[in-house]
Amino acid sequence: MSIIDLKMILMFVMAAVPFTFAMRWRPAFATRFCEGMKRSDNFRKFFTLVILMVMIALEFIDFQASTAIATMMHDGHLSAADAAQTIGLYGALMTRPYATLLAAVMSLAMFSYKWADTVLTYLHDRPKHFLVVAAVAMLVAMVSPRYIIVTEMLEIVLLAAYIYPDRNGNITGGGIPQSTMRDAVLA
Repeated sequence: MSIIDLKMILMFVMAAVPFTFAMRWRPAFATRFCEGMKRSDNFRKFFTLVILMVMIALEFIDFQASTAIATMMHDGHLSAADAAQTIGLYGALMTRPYATLLAAVMSLAMFSYKWADTVLTYLHDRPKHFLVVAAVAMLVAMVSPRYIIVTEMLEIVLLAAYIYPDRNGNITGGGIPQSTMRDAVLA
């Protein structure tokens, strides 16, 4: 399997991520891991490190796919018709430099545990802001497919924020304790 095929598969997998959130799907190991993150800062640090590694791996795959496409087009072995067909097929996978730079800045922000914890907690506690970031991610993908790496990075951050528990023990619920939510409904 070539790196270009791997990039295509990752694009489709990342496009399916919001639909799994809509179904409120959560595997058992994620629930146990969230319970560990409630009790220990080391679990939280490990989780942010895993998220950082996933972001770096996606950037690497994106860079390699863009390089492979550019090399394929500039080899000189393709005729003009084949080059035009290649651009039509794979042109969207060639990431713009600004998109790569923005994705790198998002990854660099995750290097600091304090920043990562602040961003993930903020997005987890504020569902409206979570939805705004999700809308921005979708809009970026619609503007140009050559910015798809930015959408993938935002989706990874949203996935992490969705799973990331509050320090007081809420896994989901937008930072509102369940007893407060129940009292508000009954009142």
